[in-house]
Amino acid sequence: MRFTFSFIATLATCILCSGLASAQNTSIRLIDSNTEKGMPYANVVLYKLDGNYFRGLTTDGNGQTSFDLTDRVTYKISFIGYESMEGQISKGEHLTLEMIEQSGILDAVVVTGQYGPQKADQSIYKVDVVDSKQMQQRGINNLAEALSNEVNLRVNTNTVTGTTIEMQGMSGENIKFLIDGVPIVGRVDGNIDLSQINMDNVDHVEIIQGPMSVVYGTSAIAGVINIITKKNTTHKNFGKINGYADNKYTYNFGAYGSMIRGNHAITVSGNRNMFQGTDINLDEEGNLNSTDDRRMEFKPKLTYNAELEYAYRKKDFSVSVNSSLMNSELRDYTNIGQDFYYFTLRSINKITLADKLTENLSYNVVGSYTYFNRDVETLIQSEVFNTTSTRFDNTMTRGNFTFAKGDSKIAYQFGWDINHEIGKGERISEDSAKITDYAAFASAQWKLLKSLSFQPGLRFIYNTSFAAPIIPSLNIQYRLFEDLNVRVSYAKGFRAPSLKELYLNFQDVNHDITGNQDLLAETTNSYNASLSYWMKREVYSIRIEPSFFFNDGKDVISLVTTPEKGPTSATYRNLDGQRHLGGNLNVTFKHQNGMTLSAGYSLTSESFEDGDDSWSDPIRYYNVTVNAQYQFKSLGLVTMANYKLYGETPGLVVDIDTEELYNVFTEAYSDLEITFGRKFLNDRLNVVIGGKNLFDNYTSRTYGYRPTTSNPNDDRYSAINLGRTYFAKLILSVGN
Repeated sequence: MRFTFSFIATLATCILCSGLASAQNTSIRLIDSNTEKGMPYANVVLYKLDGNYFRGLTTDGNGQTSFDLTDRVTYKISFIGYESMEGQISKGEHLTLEMIEQSGILDAVVVTGQYGPQKADQSIYKVDVVDSKQMQQRGINNLAEALSNEVNLRVNTNTVTGTTIEMQGMSGENIKFLIDGVPIVGRVDGNIDLSQINMDNVDHVEIIQGPMSVVYGTSAIAGVINIITKKNTTHKNFGKINGYADNKYTYNFGAYGSMIRGNHAITVSGNRNMFQGTDINLDEEGNLNSTDDRRMEFKPKLTYNAELEYAYRKKDFSVSVNSSLMNSELRDYTNIGQDFYYFTLRSINKITLADKLTENLSYNVVGSYTYFNRDVETLIQSEVFNTTSTRFDNTMTRGNFTFAKGDSKIAYQFGWDINHEIGKGERISEDSAKITDYAAFASAQWKLLKSLSFQPGLRFIYNTSFAAPIIPSLNIQYRLFEDLNVRVSYAKGFRAPSLKELYLNFQDVNHDITGNQDLLAETTNSYNASLSYWMKREVYSIRIEPSFFFNDGKDVISLVTTPEKGPTSATYRNLDGQRHLGGNLNVTFKHQNGMTLSAGYSLTSESFEDGDDSWSDPIRYYNVTVNAQYQFKSLGLVTMANYKLYGETPGLVVDIDTEELYNVFTEAYSDLEITFGRKFLNDRLNVVIGGKNLFDNYTSRTYGYRPTTSNPNDDRYSAINLGRTYFAKLILSVGN
């Protein structure tokens, strides 16, 4: 109730303040050069004639901003997707300016792994970006949906533990998930449930593939996914509410509000996501509607998210305090009168400081505490029979100092990264398990030529449970010319086993996963190369991006199925070696008339070594994506179609009798999503309708198991999707 009252009060203040603006003597109105419609929420920054900052403004729903002047000033105007403008304006002038859409594909400003914010095409790392505009046009609700169209990522669904992801052939345990640089704690079955991460307060998502262990430490072998939240830095009040519903019994509601008073900014957001569950009546042969029972393959789930942030910004100094809370309840009904309720609570609390000590020396420090608790209630005949709890507490601090002089050929960064995690509960095999990782890192960026940059790096680690090597990396960027960018990198990855992999025993009717205290830390030597060619013409642009990777892992930690112990049984073990070799090809065409077409193909080859100094035969699998978008500018309508094909995928299984590893295969399937979006009420109301999973997928077949006494068949079926889904999402924004 307190949170609801706080948001209503904030929203009311926004509306009241927007209505009290008095008539002012000067104004600028921005219109689209093609449609001649006003452009809301464009940035207008005013400077005094001596170059000093005077004021920052944002256009209203009609594309206009008004202000008082006494002297002539310079204006600079920017809006994503349009060419920037600048000029001068005097007291009493009322300008109407046409903004011209850029024919190229804009590169977002990225921060992950950088010395400072910069455009993605200038980064020494290859950074892929999923921006808020894309997510809004698709009606995205969570991180799993946001990443589902990326060609080089495979999104997987588990009906209890949630939605997970694979990158460069490696599973989620090897991917570092961050929110504004702070790790997300709370892996279940070794993975973060991406469906729990709401996107209402997200500006964009940055994806870097390949080991980032020098910068971000353990669990960053495959890469990093960094969620960048919205930062209100202009003088405005802003609020929005959104609602979502579909024909699969999902009903979501969210709200967001932010306001600035001088150097102070307050942001508050919250949402409720409710899924009532779906029963597809799947039997062991993969048939639908074969039985009528109380067990739901897709479990009822209710999730609440809330976030509050205070920020103080003055010139180069900023400090922010942020607290977020996620509370989730999932119910698993069975046919034997024994049910399970899963209650998950995660709280992330962090403080961030940043400033410039001198013109060339800056620092950034973040400290956080994360609390994660998961209670499992076992009910028999609707009465609570047993309750088990698993709790993880994570404390981390990370900081860096960066020296970067504008005209210097050398820049460098050094810092520290400390993570301390404690786990306890009935499912932890020890009374209290803990692990601490102390690290110092340093890197330097040397511009040998204007077009050629080198960035070597080192990370020194002391882990309280595992011996850790010195981690090196080397990144090279060569811009052969302005529109051709080549990147080559080598990095060593290191990952210590997590507390869950070591100590957590997770058993219910759907899982029987056993921790392994004898696990070794894994290391990976990774080689990556990419090329980006951007051909620009007056009314269209084409970007071609091939990339390649080779990951050579030792003592790789893998969750291996043990079907002889039961259909849901698995355990963690070290493979002597595992290799992933592959590549991606992305091509994007964008025309000024509002049409965007993109296609991507990824191919991965996987092999493993286990105990006999010989490698298995390589197995190849692929993904294909095709995305199309067209903006009917005269109608204000945006339509999108996104297709993805998941090729046949291998998995590892161990034969209990021989302890031999062998592959099983999950058959290929494809997915199609189509959406239509339009804005109303001077672009304050955005409406998106569409369909997901239009090929009506429900189940997936995995074959190749060796027959056992308990299961003579070599096939297993699992639920992977809700089937064909139709939805509508509305977002109403107010502000000034």
